[in-house]
Amino acid sequence: MSSIKSQIQSHSLRVFIGISLFGVIILYGIIRIQSNEELVNKAVEKSLIFEEEIPAMRGNIYGADGKSLLATSVPYYYMGLDTDQARDDLFDHSIDSLSYLLSRFFKDKSKQEYKSLISKRRKDPKRRYLRVVSRRISHQEKEVLQTFPLFREGKFKGGGIFEPVPTRSLPFNSMAMRTIGSLDRDTKTKGLFGIEYSYNAYLAGKNGKALVKRLAGGVKLPLESDINTEAKPGMDVVTTIDVNFQDIVESALRKKVEQTNASYGSAIVMETATGEIKAITNLTKRVRNGETFYLEDMNHAVLGSTDPGSTFKLASIMAVLEEKGIGLDDYAANCTGKIMHHGLPFTCDHVHGDITVRQVFEKSCNIGIYKLIERTFGMKGIDQYVEYVNQFNLDKPIGFQLKGEKKPYFKNSEDKTYSRSTLPWMSIGYESSISPLQMMAFYNAVANDGYWVEPYLVKEIREGNQVIEQYVPRKSSQRIASSNTIEAAQEMMRGVVDHGTGAGIKDGFCKVAGKTGTAQKLSKQGYSKQGKYYTSFMGFFPANQPKYTCVVVIDNPQGTGMYASKVCAPVFREIADKIFAYDVKIHPAQQKQYERRLLALQQKAGISTDLQEIAEELDLPTEPNSDGILKAAIVKNDSLIWKKLNEDDGMPNVRGMTLRDALPLLENKGYTVRHRGLGKVKDYALSGSTVSLVLN
Repeated sequence: MSSIKSQIQSHSLRVFIGISLFGVIILYGIIRIQSNEELVNKAVEKSLIFEEEIPAMRGNIYGADGKSLLATSVPYYYMGLDTDQARDDLFDHSIDSLSYLLSRFFKDKSKQEYKSLISKRRKDPKRRYLRVVSRRISHQEKEVLQTFPLFREGKFKGGGIFEPVPTRSLPFNSMAMRTIGSLDRDTKTKGLFGIEYSYNAYLAGKNGKALVKRLAGGVKLPLESDINTEAKPGMDVVTTIDVNFQDIVESALRKKVEQTNASYGSAIVMETATGEIKAITNLTKRVRNGETFYLEDMNHAVLGSTDPGSTFKLASIMAVLEEKGIGLDDYAANCTGKIMHHGLPFTCDHVHGDITVRQVFEKSCNIGIYKLIERTFGMKGIDQYVEYVNQFNLDKPIGFQLKGEKKPYFKNSEDKTYSRSTLPWMSIGYESSISPLQMMAFYNAVANDGYWVEPYLVKEIREGNQVIEQYVPRKSSQRIASSNTIEAAQEMMRGVVDHGTGAGIKDGFCKVAGKTGTAQKLSKQGYSKQGKYYTSFMGFFPANQPKYTCVVVIDNPQGTGMYASKVCAPVFREIADKIFAYDVKIHPAQQKQYERRLLALQQKAGISTDLQEIAEELDLPTEPNSDGILKAAIVKNDSLIWKKLNEDDGMPNVRGMTLRDALPLLENKGYTVRHRGLGKVKDYALSGSTVSLVLN
């Protein structure tokens, strides 16, 4: 009996000890878990606070006047609220008025819906951050919203947060977009091409640092810290682009490439004496969903290296003049339309018969060039010929400010592809490769009395109002050819327009000079015989006192007779006429009094401050003396009268204004603007807050 009792007691003791040990283990586990949870919480809390890079505001890109914005960083924001940041008394005092103002401002929720949403978030510590509205808000909207309750207390006291989202904006939309450039899609901080890429080091600025705390939803709350440093904004780039010239050039080119369904078009206008590029446009055909349109997505003017065609005949004729010293009216050749060169046909578009040196160039005679080159250099004298190509600076890159320029390609006797046919074909613009900009630099030297000037696009780097760097282009101190050769070249180019291949653009506001160029397209099968052409026109204006040099290139225009004289030359004429009309400083003195009246009448309506500048520029006897929108100056008894246009039920009267003037005027009044057509505003219709403009 006692043995059984002893066994029971012993068993009970073992059970008790086991239960006690199990309890101790559980207690130890609980303590360990609690301790680890505190460590985890501390680790999590620590991981939620970290240092972040603050992106710098990117610098602006300006036009030649230093005022016209071509690219700028427009600040946008996401509006958020840390609902648990404000003290209870401040929150309770502010919630009603804040909800009312948000409802009235955004018009997407009622006051009660905003109040309920904010209050619920305040009670949920895991979702304390609230993005008040899903869309981005503008800087102007932010200025208003910062005055609302809680937001006006600042982020640390009231919890209002405005997350900056820098957005690159092109105020003139796609105008000169390929030249201005774009930013990378991922970070939107690095230039991809154009000025944005080539001058990224200046534009980017220096990023700052800030200590931030990650809230629920991934939102970052800035914290006060000694490590915080402000971002340094990027510098501004001032270009040589004249936005008015750019508009003229792009409009003229776009009409022609669309009309001819061309593969692409490019045009440049450069100030002859200085090398300043006043306009540059590139339009490439793209087809999407069966719709054809033209985009600025490749810089053909700089990167498009190809056979120059007949525009290169200027270099060949100048080489002959330099080497032989012959006169323009000397006999050159008898053009029969076709000759044989080592078994290969060498042809001309027309049978010109007996022609002089001058006529060879004016009529763009291939056989005439052939005979002159043969007599001057011999068909094995390519190295001597190429020496003149070097003398004219045609075989070297110009060192353009935008990255990506290729070196021109011209063969010599050591080239592995050199053959007996190289020199005759190269002399008329084949078997070589050069970009429109590089070829234009040569034509500009001829217009500039023989002195080569480096074309350039960026003239200043600014930090605020201070000029940090100023670009001075390279200019040759010696002529690329003798003065006699340069004068002869200018005379021949004037002759092309007066009675040569460019005679179709003889009539206009000012005399122009230039050379047509039509080259057969090179493919894997050789030069095309199927009407595929690379067309161009290069020249200068006014013809007797060159102020501007211009090149127009249109690739693969569709249709019959798509030669440079019918495609590029009319674009050149339109550009020359409109720039001549705009730049009154190049007008002959005897015409200025008449033209002041004529040009004043062309300005149908505008803002008084703009018309004031026009009056000063044209030296008009009467200047506007009232504010608002004014009607065109009217000539009456040799005086000018400025009439003020009244508003139409509160809306500005924009009839007669250009779209560029009318658009900001209406949008600043809060109207949504739609438009169709080209030219100036002929009529408009108002429907609610939307204005539909008809241009003509």
